[in-house]
Amino acid sequence: MLCGCARDQLCDRCVDDAFAQLRGVAACRGEVWAMDVAKQCPRTRPWPCSERARAIARRKVSDLAADERLATRLADELERWAARWWGR
Repeated sequence: MLCGCARDQLCDRCVDDAFAQLRGVAACRGEVWAMDVAKQCPRTRPWPCSERARAIARRKVSDLAADERLATRLADELERWAARWWGR
């Protein structure tokens, strides 16, 4: 972040830059989450798209982003990779 944005109010460019740097972390966390769920539940159903799953995804990236838009994008990425792993 070169422009000096506040951590919780990033400009568009800083959100994009931070997302580019952190998306792999979110993806990895998503796959690990799906693996952990698979240990407890059979994979016969599709990955859940629910408010509860969304809240869990947000918690799993809460340490990565104070900016709401960045946190949302990272949670989306985390959920996408969890569902991707689950569906293989």
